[in-house]
Amino acid sequence: MRRGSTICVPIPTRRASSTSSSHPPEDRHRAFAEAYDFSGARLIADVGGGNGEALRRVLARAPSARGIIFDRKDVVDAVPKDKLLDGRITVEAGDFFSRVPQGADIYLLNWVMHDWPDDDCVRILTSCRAAMAPDARLLIGELILNPDPEAGHPTSYLLDVHMMAMFATARERTEAEYRDLLARAGFAFERAIPTASLFSVIEAVPR
Repeated sequence: MRRGSTICVPIPTRRASSTSSSHPPEDRHRAFAEAYDFSGARLIADVGGGNGEALRRVLARAPSARGIIFDRKDVVDAVPKDKLLDGRITVEAGDFFSRVPQGADIYLLNWVMHDWPDDDCVRILTSCRAAMAPDARLLIGELILNPDPEAGHPTSYLLDVHMMAMFATARERTEAEYRDLLARAGFAFERAIPTASLFSVIEAVPR
């Protein structure tokens, strides 16, 4: 809450602003986990992973894998110990603009990039790229705008307007825009995988 001389105005956080009542997080997380084959994964790093709900759903589909929730210290400190799947999940605090955990074979950026302007997205992606082995994979869960407003889903554009209204530098993007951001950070765009929701999973690999 930001305090002035006579009023208190609540300021929404970026993470909170990305939750829509018509697209609850549990639906996005479920769709994300079901859209990709995680069965061969060994270590999955959820960058900006919040409370770990998305990672827990992914690990349910990857029985041999372990996971890392990477987020700010105040966020990971709040993750309940009973949600760490009996030690399959560890938490690590840090700043994804400067570094992320090394050694994972899959990195997740689920519902993160739309919160940030292009240059900050490139910084996040560059941190991921620096941590990744040549055979690692990056999965980005986001809404992908159709470049033709007449052909796209109306809700997609409403969410884009919502993000810009909440934060002037936050927005949804087209596939071409994601391709450009990935290329700037040293990634090759592999594919965009549709899910059971409005959101897609973008798969990218180090170049």
